[in-house]
Amino acid sequence: MIAKYIRISDKSQNTERQVNDSDKLYVDVISGKTKFADRPQAQQLMQDIEAGLITQVTVHEVSRLGRNLLDILGTLEYMTTKSVNVYVHNIGMHSLIDGKESGAFKMVVTILANIAEQELNTLRERQAEGVRLAKEKGVYKGREAGSKFTPAELCGKHPDIIKYLQRRAKQKDKSYSVREIASITKKNPSTVQRVSKAFQELGGKFYYNKLVDPFA
Repeated sequence: MIAKYIRISDKSQNTERQVNDSDKLYVDVISGKTKFADRPQAQQLMQDIEAGLITQVTVHEVSRLGRNLLDILGTLEYMTTKSVNVYVHNIGMHSLIDGKESGAFKMVVTILANIAEQELNTLRERQAEGVRLAKEKGVYKGREAGSKFTPAELCGKHPDIIKYLQRRAKQKDKSYSVREIASITKKNPSTVQRVSKAFQELGGKFYYNKLVDPFA
């Protein structure tokens, strides 16, 4: 049986592009900081693998298979030992060719996972810099009572919204209203409003450019 594994950070994320005609779907709504083996649906997937029910696991990108490079390689090693073929959609490669481990796949995946981890480290550095600058200006308030996220964390969860807030800030006009950004990003207007407030609290210095947390 072919299985498709999907991990998203929250239910507002769209899984439509990741779903097709796979025989069985496993979806974890959980932080990418959680180890693969500690995710509920990943655990169910592994149980089904142990039971001999799964022959192939498809993921959209390699970062879905773990919280960091070591975890990803460990997940792949486990599936290889169980003779389960892993197909990574965005690079169009299989981990097994005629039942044997593909050296090209392992090399490419290792490089991509390492790049993703380096990007995450860079992202965290930029978040910290944004917080530092906001604190210097006296506009950083940290996590509000009742909120699960600090302004930096909230901005980090919505890079698509941040992109348009940055454009609006640069243009210094009324382009990209809350409703327009909500429509473009397919997010709730209240979410856009909260992110906009957090962005302002950081002094408009949360720079994402094209960098997105690959483990989000």
